[in-house]
Parts: sequence; structure tokens; C-alpha cells
Amino acid sequence: MNRIKQCTLLLFLFSQLALADVSIARLESSVASFSQTVENSTSCGGYLRAGYMHSALGSPEKLSTNAVGAELGCSVAVNVSATLHLGAFTSIDTGLNHSHKDDMHGDFLNEDKGSYLMLGEAYIDLSYDNIAIRLGRQRLDTPHMDSDDLRIVPNLFEAYMVDFKLADNLHTGVGFVRNMSGWENGADQSHFEGVGDVLGGDGSQSWLAWVSHEGELLDSQVWYYNIPDHAQIIYVDMTYGAQLTNGISYELGLQLDWGEDIGDNRVGNVESKTWGLSVALSYLQLTTILTYNRNNSNEAALASLGGGAFFTSMEDQTLDAVEGERAEALVLGLEYAASESFILGATVGQFSASKKSDYDVEEIDLYFNYNWQEDVSLDVVYAQVNDTNLSGEDHQLRTILTYRY
Repeated sequence: MNRIKQCTLLLFLFSQLALADVSIARLESSVASFSQTVENSTSCGGYLRAGYMHSALGSPEKLSTNAVGAELGCSVAVNVSATLHLGAFTSIDTGLNHSHKDDMHGDFLNEDKGSYLMLGEAYIDLSYDNIAIRLGRQRLDTPHMDSDDLRIVPNLFEAYMVDFKLADNLHTGVGFVRNMSGWENGADQSHFEGVGDVLGGDGSQSWLAWVSHEGELLDSQVWYYNIPDHAQIIYVDMTYGAQLTNGISYELGLQLDWGEDIGDNRVGNVESKTWGLSVALSYLQLTTILTYNRNNSNEAALASLGGGAFFTSMEDQTLDAVEGERAEALVLGLEYAASESFILGATVGQFSASKKSDYDVEEIDLYFNYNWQEDVSLDVVYAQVNDTNLSGEDHQLRTILTYRY
């Protein structure tokens, strides 16, 4: 009897071990399957960047700065219709800058001219049929609100955007923008500031609406901005391009930018009636560009939150910087594409008011851009600015090296 019990006990133990092996195998399979699913639904990328600036523009002293920075962004596809994205950005003082912060340029670092780390992007992408939605902190590319990635960290926005695809080449949409961070937010680039505060007023509300069309020869877009108690803006541009011969092509552009103050006028009087023309002629690798903008009002042209909406925007000067009535700008540029990776260029611009004693500035930009396999880029821009009324001749050098992964 004892032997029977012993055999029964052994059989029971062996059966439990066999079942345990099966359970462990199933668990390992489930874990492996889950890990593979996460790996397939997750993607990460960003950039590593180093920059140097030396500038005497807008300052009685010559200022310089250098920094390194990075972006690390990861996206997780929840399902075919929803994706979550988080992106961290940093700009770090290399320790090679001036010990006196008064001698440091402020475009690369935070308000205290120190290093910073921030959660710059945090959004969810939703899609259904022909509707695409992005909600949260993100990059923007619009005429008057733009990420303008020309420093260590780009301008970033807290925005809620909805895009409707009406046809393959026709889109419309609406959006709401609250805050902006970045080197052009007018305060501390490491923090998000209300869009009204960035404009010089007060508040964090801006409504957008747009329609855009891309054709074989003609592209066009219309944008409407409503910033309560600040301003409303209507922007329109059209670009037509065609090939004349195998080696010659051209592009023509027209833009209109109209704005007025609304509500409590928290940024003072706003009255802008700006128009612009652009002509580009390319022969093989050489392109000549002529642009012109004029504001037919007695107030300043409309400012932008990042970048510049106007054809004539240069490294330093933009039309909205002109102080005086009926601002105008004329810019002539020459660009040579030495290869698919290497571009050299030069532009000359004149920015003035109707009375040149109010504003009269000339700018010359020399630049080159090198891209290697779309992973590495080097941008070098030298600007010489001559204010004939005030500061005289000043200069600025900006160098940005970026590796994207």
C-alpha cells in the first residue's frame, strides 16, 4: 500500500511539473508577444546639435555664445487611429562661454543664460477617415506661428489642431493655440508663455482657420487668426512655378497680409495692409531671387510668433521690425547649388520707412548649407547690418551643426 501511495504521489508531482512547464512556456510566449508588439508600435528619434553665435546686433557690446543640445522624442501607436508622442529638449552650456553673463548672447540658453531641460512635445495624434487631429505641445508651421528651427531648440506651441482632407490636394482646418516656448517667445525660452504675452499683450488664446491647395503649377493658402483682445489677421499667398526649358525654370509669388486690433487693444493700435511679390529664376544650379514687401498703412506690419510671414525676411531684418509709416523692403538673392548636398548663397536687402530718417537699414547675408545623407547638416550664416540712422554697421555669425537620428 505504501508503494502504491508513493507511486501515486510521484505521478502527481510529475503531472504538476508538466503543467507548470506548460504555464511557464505560455507566460514566456505572452511576454515575448507583448514585447514584440510594444517594439513594433514604438519609434524614437530626434537630433544632437551644437551651435555657436557671435553678434553685435542690437547691443553696444559684442556678444557670443555656444551650446550643445538634443531632442529625444518617442511615439507609441495605441492603435491604427491613435498615437501618443513625448519629446524632451535640452540646451546645455558647454562651459566655454564668458564667465560674465552680460557678455553672453541669449538665444541658445534660458532666461538666466543657463542650461535647461524641458518636455517640449507632448501630444496625441488621432485620425478617422479624412480627419487628422493633433492635441498638445507640438511644432507648428503656419505663416504667423512657426517653429523656426534656427537655434538649439525650435519654437514649440501648445496647440489643438484639426485638419480636414477635402481632396488629395485640398485641405482645410481649425485650431486653437494657447502657449509658446522657444527662442522667439520674448521671455524665457525654456517655458511656455501665453500667445498674448508673447505679442506684448496679455492672455493665452488664439483661434486659427485655414484652407490650402497644392496643384501641379499653382499652390495657395488662406489663414485666419483671431487673438481675442489683441488682433485678427487674414493672410493669403499664391505661388506659381513652371519649367521653361530643361535647364530653366521660374517661380512667381504673391502675398497679402491684413490685420487690425480687436477688443481691448492690448497691443495698441494694429492696422496692417501688407502685400508682397517674389520672382525666382533658376538656370541649372543657379537661382536668382527678387522679393518685395510694402505695408500701405501708418502702423507697423504684423508681427509673428516665430519666423516671419513675409517674402523679404532675412537673418536679422523683417518688415515688421521697421519703425515708421508705410514700411517697405526689397531683397535680392543669388543661390548656387554646388551639389545635392551643398548650397551657397548671398542676399542683399533694404528696409525702410517712407521717411528714411525714421528707419533705414541695409543687410547683407552670406550663407552656406551642407547636408550629408539627410542625417548631418551644417548651416553657417553671416549677416552684416548697417543702420544708417542709429547704430551704424554691425554683424552676426551663426553656426549650427545637427545630427538627426
